[in-house]
Amino acid sequence: MGGLTIDRFDAGLLLARPSSVAPANSLSRVRNLDVQPGGWLRSRPKFKRTVLEVGPQWKGLESNAGYLWTFSCWDVLSTGKTSDIVNADTGDRLVYAFRSTGAAGTFSQASRCRLLGTSRWESGFVAALADGSGTVTPTLFSVNTTTHTVSATNITDVNCPTSGLMVTTSERVYGISADGLTVRFCAVGDPTDWTTAGDAGFLPVSRHFGGGQRAYALGLYQGQLAVFTDQSVQLWNVDPDPTAMALDRVVDGVGTRHHKSIVSLNGDTLFLSDSGVRSLTTPANALFPTDIDLGLPVRTLTTSPAATTRFVRGSTEPAVLALAATPLSQYWVSAPARWSV
Repeated sequence: MGGLTIDRFDAGLLLARPSSVAPANSLSRVRNLDVQPGGWLRSRPKFKRTVLEVGPQWKGLESNAGYLWTFSCWDVLSTGKTSDIVNADTGDRLVYAFRSTGAAGTFSQASRCRLLGTSRWESGFVAALADGSGTVTPTLFSVNTTTHTVSATNITDVNCPTSGLMVTTSERVYGISADGLTVRFCAVGDPTDWTTAGDAGFLPVSRHFGGGQRAYALGLYQGQLAVFTDQSVQLWNVDPDPTAMALDRVVDGVGTRHHKSIVSLNGDTLFLSDSGVRSLTTPANALFPTDIDLGLPVRTLTTSPAATTRFVRGSTEPAVLALAATPLSQYWVSAPARWSV
């Protein structure tokens, strides 16, 4: 029978039993190891399961500044919870970010709130929260690393987008307008200012896609802002100087409706389109983009738009979530079947 020679053991090799007592003419099965370029073996990173118990008033889970974050919009006068240690070995904490109206009330409104989206800003987040009545309140959250508490600043600028589709780059937050026809950006270094002339402004993205289309998602690609429709991607050069911002090119034939599926990984941008998981590098550099360039096994997840949306109180919204498993150089995406809340 054929032989197998392993001459690199950088990550170690664990066998169930030594070769001296193994059956003759048998091969050993190697578990939890990846074969790397060059043929050497690497032990897969280990993950520790952690159970987080939070009430229904808390929405979402994000990470920044060494904390896990969860968000809420409270119609009560409360200081809320400070933080919980979620990993006793490392001291990692879960912090509770909430916006309070300061009025008396119950937690029923908080339980009905929705987290429309977030974008990192320094050690905190800009978040768009919809309260129980449907009013959307953009909020800037920051954390005190001494007391492990979060403070909230309401963003009252009427030009601040309320879609929750946001991304941060070049000292600004960029957000898609509610109608999907423009991408607005805040003043340099100030996510509460979306109006100051010559500093804050908008990108006229609707000039570069057909009638009836809209922008669904934002991402970052090799220093550029990527604006996604379901059928195209616009790549914009962004700069602290608004007059230096300009459209670089439009990639037709591929796009996404799923803002939360967009992930930057190893210099590329990955996303879930109607034809499967796509790499922005391939269609951006190919003269004739293929229908699908990676992720063929997950194609069945996107056979119907209804399979990747959820019905929430009278309307549908994308239900796709993705993240970059950086230690593994992998893209993880969750596209559950249609469900209702």
